[in-house]
Amino acid sequence: NKTALSLVSTMPPVLTQLNNLKVLEPPDIEWMAQTGTHKEMPVDTVLIQEGQHSDSIYFILDGTVAVLISQNNSEDDQEIARCSKGEVVGEMSFIDDRLPSATVKTVEPSLVLALSKRQLQIKMERDPDFGARLYQELTAILSSRLRSVSKLLAQNKIVPGQALRKVLFLFAILNDNDIDWMVTRGKKQNAPAGTSLIQQDQPVEALYFLLQGNLAVIFSMMVEGKPVEKELARRASGEIVGEMSFVEAGNASASIKCAENSVVLAVPQQMLREKIQRDRGFATRFYRAISLVLIDRLREGLIQRGFGQKAYSQDQQLAEDIEYEDEIPLDVLEPTLLAGTRFKWMMNRLQRN
Repeated sequence: NKTALSLVSTMPPVLTQLNNLKVLEPPDIEWMAQTGTHKEMPVDTVLIQEGQHSDSIYFILDGTVAVLISQNNSEDDQEIARCSKGEVVGEMSFIDDRLPSATVKTVEPSLVLALSKRQLQIKMERDPDFGARLYQELTAILSSRLRSVSKLLAQNKIVPGQALRKVLFLFAILNDNDIDWMVTRGKKQNAPAGTSLIQQDQPVEALYFLLQGNLAVIFSMMVEGKPVEKELARRASGEIVGEMSFVEAGNASASIKCAENSVVLAVPQQMLREKIQRDRGFATRFYRAISLVLIDRLREGLIQRGFGQKAYSQDQQLAEDIEYEDEIPLDVLEPTLLAGTRFKWMMNRLQRN
């Protein structure tokens, strides 16, 4: 196939032009093109099967794939998205090391670049700068997808449940020096009820750690030509807000208001960007932690829509040999306990200031 051969021979320029690859540098692209496997996929080829191990992530170079996910009480999978040239699939299970939560199948002849997860891990260990850039790239992609899911939930009047608190992901991966830096450089703020920390469609100045109180996540949209506000969720102590705008370097997708008198630790975005640029180890840990946060929110959002064959209702007894979509894996529990201890340490230190 002359078209496929042409694409393969010009692989680095093709990858450089992909919309989602805004952070990776030319040497990163060259390594990916040389290391990955270029595959031509006929129609109806399954790249990834829900619930089954996948050893690669895929960059779509040409063609289109459908993302399908199982539904409760139905034998038919539901198509939830289509991905085409420039997009990545399989990144969620690469980051959180869980089985895929969706099936990915070609809907037209496609050309993909398959990158082995094992080779990626080795490359990231040998080249920390590459690891930091890759995690930053994937985090921005995940953040964009979460915005779409959140908007869909709001339009369908579905209120998300309480996912695992973000600080537990973040503090399980950051080290003590990272957290000490945030405490030292951040500013503790008392925020009375009604205070707007973040305004939808406006730039966000800081990353906010909620130390005490309660925050409301509010989404504004037009309904029959009139602006309507919907409260999407509440955030309690231990939550972080402003991270999506940070990783996408864009405006806020929702407003954050104090539902009661609250105390927050504000870490200025500019200061955080400077830290990431000069400390690549911190950059890798930070972006990996945020990507896990976003994946947790994405999985939880899909479950709220009734997707995921292994999602369960609260009155259903759990089977010991099944890993449910919304169950915390055992290997996450120990780091979570450590994260909780670090958060308490941060709280105690800030109370003394």
